[in-house]
Amino acid sequence: MKTIITIAILAFSCTSFAWSSRDVASKEYTFKYKMAGQSLELRRSAGSYEEAYEQAAQQCFNFYKGTGKVSEDRGLDIIDVCANPRS
Repeated sequence: MKTIITIAILAFSCTSFAWSSRDVASKEYTFKYKMAGQSLELRRSAGSYEEAYEQAAQQCFNFYKGTGKVSEDRGLDIIDVCANPRS
């Protein structure tokens, strides 16, 4: 019984540490985009590059799309630009 309690406490401690270290380990990433003469630079803080990349790509798409619908070709061009940020 004592062993089970010790294991449960250890598991909870490790999980709590993983959650808190995720917040502490966030880093700022910069993404630059350019399309049709418009430049966009986004800075995102996240725990990993992939998280920051996804957030920036979504905001990039919304920025270049604007309000309303766009044609399929225009949408694909925007996706191409937002999926390949410049350094």
